[in-house]
Amino acid sequence: APWWRGDLRGSLTGLGLDTAPGHLVRALCEGLAAQVAELADAAAADLGTPLTVLRVDGGLTRSALLMQTQADLLQRPVEVAALPDATALGVGTLARLGANPSLALAEALPGAGPTTVYEPRVTADEATERRTRFRGAVTALLAGGPA
Repeated sequence: APWWRGDLRGSLTGLGLDTAPGHLVRALCEGLAAQVAELADAAAADLGTPLTVLRVDGGLTRSALLMQTQADLLQRPVEVAALPDATALGVGTLARLGANPSLALAEALPGAGPTTVYEPRVTADEATERRTRFRGAVTALLAGGPA
């Protein structure tokens, strides 16, 4: 996403004899974070307002590298939920509000702030350059050629 081509497969470019396992992990984190940043931009365009903060939960939030990379590429704070299953808590909150519409949101939603907040550490220019390289690789993959 946001390209929605189920027939395509992932690609790693720039591999050399000096590529180490850590380089592959970093590439995976960069790709995931770049894709989320693209989705955030698409959502902002549809909604007519930019994302001010990304709130995240789930297993991938245990990767400090991924969360920092996400903040860097988005150029926005990334807040890691205190509860690993905060999404399910949100669904429960909506169900509670649906069952009792007069309930105030503060009453329906248990208060649990983020455990960690990752702030961008790179400049906007560096984030733009990294995302431009990602888009170039995606464009090449969509065209059927090497990135």
